[in-house]
Amino acid sequence: MKKLFFLLVVMLFLGVSSLFAQSSNEPIIIDKAFIGHNYYYGDKMITRMSDMKAIVSNDPLALKEVKKASIASGFSYVFAYAGGFAIGWQISNLFFDKFNPYILGGGIGLTAIGFGLSALADNHFNKGATIYNGNLGVTSYGNSVEVDFGLVSQGVGVTLSF
Repeated sequence: MKKLFFLLVVMLFLGVSSLFAQSSNEPIIIDKAFIGHNYYYGDKMITRMSDMKAIVSNDPLALKEVKKASIASGFSYVFAYAGGFAIGWQISNLFFDKFNPYILGGGIGLTAIGFGLSALADNHFNKGATIYNGNLGVTSYGNSVEVDFGLVSQGVGVTLSF
């Protein structure tokens, strides 16, 4: 009787622990926007690079792409802000008769480079989210089916998760 009770307690412990130990990884939802993409994790919109890095931190390939997106995004901000400053400076110089078309052209060029780097960052961000979504249910053997002890409708039994 003691052996049966001990066996039931062990099976119940294994079933409950495997039931609650399963991770609830949700996919990243990619939504096409007017310029670029919007990314959602669950019902929350991902707006910061650090949030995306935290979400994909368990997937090294996706994390690599998100880091590339982070670098490209940083450079895009630098170029776009410098170009915007040069354009605004020349527009304000129109009022003082000190207009320099070369600085205006350089500002437009820097802004275009910034937009190009922003598109590159969005591509890397999209690729990282796609890689993360593709690897969500895959185990190390490439098979997404798991057999565990768990709770079933009649008590404790073998569960098949896929």
